[in-house]
Amino acid sequence: MFGTVTQIQVTPDQLTELVRIAVRSELANYTPPAPEGSDLPDLMTRRQTSETLQVSLTTLHEWAKDSDERPAVLVPLKINGRVRYSRADVLAALKESRRFKNKAGEGRVA
Repeated sequence: MFGTVTQIQVTPDQLTELVRIAVRSELANYTPPAPEGSDLPDLMTRRQTSETLQVSLTTLHEWAKDSDERPAVLVPLKINGRVRYSRADVLAALKESRRFKNKAGEGRVA
């Protein structure tokens, strides 16, 4: 059930060197993860944006409006009559912690 246990004696300097070698080996083989959102297009459709932000298309439309209570959350770009959102703007909206009010006036975090 249990494997063989071997006990060895090493000096603190030897242990430090063993750890250093192991860390270097791991770092040499390390591949950093792709940055968040790097798989998204530069200009996103309404549907891509709503799915990324996990909100409805109606909410996305409402967020584009300035009101007395708050400025627009995410302003779309109009390109050849089509609505697009900048990937950078969408990622920034993902990172921001904003508080919105729904129609009933209850607080809600989006």
